[in-house]
Amino acid sequence: MGRSKKPFWAKDYKKAAYNRAYYQKRKAQDKLTSIGVVLALGLVGYGWLTQGHNATPQNRTPSTQQSHAATLDALAPTPAQSRFWPDFNCSADHSKDSIATMLCQNSEAAKHELIFDQTYYALRQLVGKAGWKALKQEVIADDDALKECIVPFTPEGELPDADPDCYIKKMDQITEKYKTRLSGAALEEASRDIIQHILIQQKLLDAGYPKSAKSADGVYGEATRIGILEWQKKNNVSQTGFISDDEARFILNGDKSGLEWKDAINSKAGQQPSDTSAPLNQTREESRSTTSNDSGSSVGLIIFLLVPILLGGFVAVVRSQRKRDYEEGRARVMKELNLQKRNLQISRAQKITVDAYGTANSENWILELQYFLKTRIVPIINSQTSNKKIRDRLLNEATYKAEEMASEPLPVDISSPAYRSDPSVFDPRMNPFDYELHCALLLRADGWDAEATQKSGDQGADVIAQKMGIKIVVQCKLYTGTVGNDAVQQAFTAQTFQGAQAALVVTNSEFSTSARQASATTGVYLIHHTQLVDTAGQILRRLTLSAP
Repeated sequence: MGRSKKPFWAKDYKKAAYNRAYYQKRKAQDKLTSIGVVLALGLVGYGWLTQGHNATPQNRTPSTQQSHAATLDALAPTPAQSRFWPDFNCSADHSKDSIATMLCQNSEAAKHELIFDQTYYALRQLVGKAGWKALKQEVIADDDALKECIVPFTPEGELPDADPDCYIKKMDQITEKYKTRLSGAALEEASRDIIQHILIQQKLLDAGYPKSAKSADGVYGEATRIGILEWQKKNNVSQTGFISDDEARFILNGDKSGLEWKDAINSKAGQQPSDTSAPLNQTREESRSTTSNDSGSSVGLIIFLLVPILLGGFVAVVRSQRKRDYEEGRARVMKELNLQKRNLQISRAQKITVDAYGTANSENWILELQYFLKTRIVPIINSQTSNKKIRDRLLNEATYKAEEMASEPLPVDISSPAYRSDPSVFDPRMNPFDYELHCALLLRADGWDAEATQKSGDQGADVIAQKMGIKIVVQCKLYTGTVGNDAVQQAFTAQTFQGAQAALVVTNSEFSTSARQASATTGVYLIHHTQLVDTAGQILRRLTLSAP
């Protein structure tokens, strides 16, 4: 994290490709898959009826459950993978960086950094390009915690040592913090053993995913994500860009048969024919038994024809229901997002701030987005379906769409000759004084004695409001551009002149960096007009509770 000249979270990656209309495009493929499932299940039933009854314990082949018993944990690492290296070039000069030097020397510490990379790159894929900048800021902030692992007392002129145990502990804490934001295949990928993680990447590279192959380093960057999407597309699985546990097993076990993903999974359900050869010296009793078995085979043939039809119909019904649940859930989620679009745009504009150094801080916006998803979107999804995969998919799509909608600029209505300014209804086209009246009306509706002023002696107070002995002054700015610090100075002057306990600058637009700096110095509140009532209420509660 930040030891090389260009750390991994600062590299220039292209936007990952997502195919949100995947299931609409593969309707024809679903029909073929259903036929394949029916035939596979029929073969299983036929094999069980004709061979499974007569096979001795020694001749029986492993069951389907036994075939699937070989999990990822059974894949042992090779000796070459017992040494771990960090995510930067150790051959470069790191003589002035204690942590970088330690990571190049300590394999265990480097391993835990790669484990963090798993979670980080899964989260980076999940939030999409719109969330990369905010995620980068979080990583930079968390990077400071690792400085505690540098030994403070070092002889003059020598590079201070970095404590690997401390580094591993801190890095694991940071990893778990980010992992709580993952679910579904993304969480499975991030939680996978690092050796298996690297082996999967190498398997994909060996198979030509992506075509611009390089050595596996455990970092699933943009090139690896493209390779994963290409592999998923070829094998007709959902193109999420993540490697689920089922897909990981398939990749690590190898595709030696040349079958596609779905076919390979179905083929595992079949059984090998058992040895049915009989001795030449059959007795009459054995002959009669053979005749009886022939009759049983006829019954078995009938069942062979009926069972696949019934099972195939059941599979089709389940698949149809899941598809209907997904489509209905997506429609309900999109309806809610469209209803909340303006609120999301306003919230994002207010929550993302720029500090005195020009660095954007989106931590509050991320928390706000998570709160919105938890309170408004998750209940809709949970009421629609109990299928975890569908829930995860709908939540991921809702997260992408909410961020996309919130990132759009607030709309400005097209001017119309018939428009008449009305202070009771906000519109960007209203005249400035009606905007002041609009702010006063908002406060009046909440019980404030609020008046809009047009007097020259108000010293910058557009609205003066009182309630329960508390007086506030409001500076109203109907802008199409950015509100500067002069508005803050006017509001602060008006507060002093009017003897008010608080001052607010209200706008329909955004505030400049200098305005926020002035706000931090003077204590003037900077808000959107939709937040006026809540902010005034907070000021009232704070001042009345602190009053003697």
